[in-house]
Amino acid sequence: MTTHSTFAAIAFTIGLMAAPLTSVLADDHTGEDEVEIINQMTFPADAVWKHSFDAYEGQAGEVNAALRRALAFSKAMEGQGVSPDRVKIGIVIHGPSVFDVAGDDRYGEKYYGLSNPNADVVAELVERGAEIWVCGVAAKYHKVGNAHLLNGVKMAPSGTVAHAELQRRGFGINAY
Repeated sequence: MTTHSTFAAIAFTIGLMAAPLTSVLADDHTGEDEVEIINQMTFPADAVWKHSFDAYEGQAGEVNAALRRALAFSKAMEGQGVSPDRVKIGIVIHGPSVFDVAGDDRYGEKYYGLSNPNADVVAELVERGAEIWVCGVAAKYHKVGNAHLLNGVKMAPSGTVAHAELQRRGFGINAY
């Protein structure tokens, strides 16, 4: 078999293997091709999950995707019967996303008078015990000071330091 045909065979096989997964994950909202998903993963009652998220990009008037993923993770674990006090979440905010954890005044200065759509998500994450750390370097660059931050959001010296500290304490980092 030539190298070209070997690669073609591998690509074809991967395509066949991915097809069922794609059809399971496709969400066309028609209800015609619904599939049953049964969790086969177990979650020990005495375990603690420590997971962190990285937020860099933010869009005016939209909920930050990393904040949304962090909250979805917390709710998904709770939905599987894991006590919320056993799910520890860390979020590191840097780059332009520093505005996503600022109060309406500072957010509105940046985004044409808009109210911060992230405020409720941040409040729920903080209520669930999430640690939300802002990169001090990015905050200084974007002129977002401690006084601008939403309740429960804290300032770190830098995003790198915040990630290092979370990892030192056993937090994994979300890959996407």
